[in-house]
Amino acid sequence: MAIIVEPGLGRHRAKRATGSIMSQFRHAAGVCTITGSFIFLFAVVIGLIR
Repeated sequence: MAIIVEPGLGRHRAKRATGSIMSQFRHAAGVCTITGSFIFLFAVVIGLIR
């Protein structure tokens, strides 16, 4: 029996996982920015009404 080891496989997986994490982080940051903007505008409108 022969065991074949591919040296680039582990590094490729690590890069993909890091890229995925960064992608999720950017998406979360965008969602937080949009949510914060809506909350700010809502607070401004409530302040103007009062």
